[in-house]
Amino acid sequence: MKKLCFLLFIAAASLSFRIFDTIAFDLSASNLTQNWTTIGSITANDDWSGISSIQGFRGDGLAGATGVDPQTILVADDPGVIDINANQTNPNTFATGGVTEFHITDPVVALSGSGTARAPYIKIYLNTSSRTNITVQYNLRDIDGSTDNAVQPVALQYRVGNTGTFTNIAAAFVADATSGPSLATLVTPVSATLPAGCNNQALVELRIMTTDAVGNDEWVGIDDINISSDANIPAPTTTSISPNSAIAGDPGFTLTVNGTDFINTLSTVTWNGVDRTTTFVSATQLTATIPATDISAAGTALVGVTTTGAPASSNTQSFTIIAPGVPTLTLTTPLPSFGNICINTTTGTNSFY
Repeated sequence: MKKLCFLLFIAAASLSFRIFDTIAFDLSASNLTQNWTTIGSITANDDWSGISSIQGFRGDGLAGATGVDPQTILVADDPGVIDINANQTNPNTFATGGVTEFHITDPVVALSGSGTARAPYIKIYLNTSSRTNITVQYNLRDIDGSTDNAVQPVALQYRVGNTGTFTNIAAAFVADATSGPSLATLVTPVSATLPAGCNNQALVELRIMTTDAVGNDEWVGIDDINISSDANIPAPTTTSISPNSAIAGDPGFTLTVNGTDFINTLSTVTWNGVDRTTTFVSATQLTATIPATDISAAGTALVGVTTTGAPASSNTQSFTIIAPGVPTLTLTTPLPSFGNICINTTTGTNSFY
């Protein structure tokens, strides 16, 4: 008997882990998309194991009454009551509030509040490492064609990590995602960019939430989810250039630029703000072809690096273009005890002999 109880405990623990285990979706690999058309992904109540990085929760006790604005429900719901009513077919008659999968003409997962499911929501888990400009898009679908005509608000919230309160995203709030009565045609698109604090994080959690409405709740589908992002590209820096001077009128040459955060195919050397043909050597070195026309007249040129997608260009290094005929000293060592100084005004180079 003890052995049987132990085995049952292990089986229950394994099932719980399977149901609750999620992996944060890596946005560096692709966009997260979900339109629920693969109806075989959810096969049993309260089991989200067939869906990657998304789970539904009933939201028990998150609101103390009906008609609460979901934007104000920011407390954590950890671990929460996981919820999915699987394989339902008629949102007009199915009355168990929470999170439900409907096998209708256009399959969808939908939310509806109740006295138990006070603030049902779906939670999305994201890995935003090396990503920026994270944009969350989805469609809210009124799929309830019954005579119910409730005000069904929907809010989007986020938090960084898996503890602490959530933050509401006001731009994503929909005051009433349903119409009616006896109508199920309203589709409300939602699009919002997450704050910069969500960029480059190992875990960002999103909640799309409704609440228990006054009167009979309606079903609101959360459909066509698409979460996109851009690469988080660092701004390049320069530390030195070689050579750092030339005589006006000299032929073109190859310039070496040293620095940090150079990226192959994206980083380009600039000469006074104008791109020059660039070869990527490494993340810390680039070379650029400098034509003779760039050093045809005396002056100073500013050498920098731009990287496509980076928030800023690099700092600059000064390149000196020396006027021809201006003498410079070249010392030969060891110096003789006596000698004459010859100034070559043609080349601008002096020598001792």
